[in-house]
Amino acid sequence: MSTFFEKNWFKLALGAILIAMIASFAYKLWVNSSEPDQRLTAMKQSPSFQLQDLDGKTVASADTDGKVRLVYFFYSFCPDVCMPTTFLLTQVQDALKKKELFGTKSEIISITVDPNRDTPAVLKEFGSKFESKPDPSGWMFLRGEEAKTHKLAEDFGIMVIKEKDGNFSHSNAILLVDKKGKLRNYYDASNPELDADHIVKDVVTLSKEK
Repeated sequence: MSTFFEKNWFKLALGAILIAMIASFAYKLWVNSSEPDQRLTAMKQSPSFQLQDLDGKTVASADTDGKVRLVYFFYSFCPDVCMPTTFLLTQVQDALKKKELFGTKSEIISITVDPNRDTPAVLKEFGSKFESKPDPSGWMFLRGEEAKTHKLAEDFGIMVIKEKDGNFSHSNAILLVDKKGKLRNYYDASNPELDADHIVKDVVTLSKEK
């Protein structure tokens, strides 16, 4: 046990910091819901990336500038949180479509932390499991080299630890990025009180910014 902590103390400390950050912003999410400008204050510039979509096409973060983005790090073999969180994002997708914002002024970006197992075929099958299937007109599933993807997640503030069984422990957070690439909020996707309406409300608010 002591060996585990010695080897992973930095990642565990990073995880503790992230949990504190998410708790802080979650508190703002519920308590300051009447003050969206304060609640959605820009935190930092989100990290840039170049990854591949399910057709093997290179997608750069700059390609989505001008849209409000929801970024989620996940993997399809995840035994617990990734499936329900992706379901939540399908609800967000449906609501944004009704508001005519999906794909035009907003986008969902799901990035796998397990690219060796999450091949394009596997990710397409994962998406097909949902009643409201991820629509590629406004929802991208992206892959990259494992080490670089984990570094990207860390730069976003997401903890990822590879376990001995090949699975991953990771922070279950949805990241809100504005049209200029500024990180505006972390949503604790494991919070049972978080619903699509709260996320959509923030996307609508940011979509109106110049």
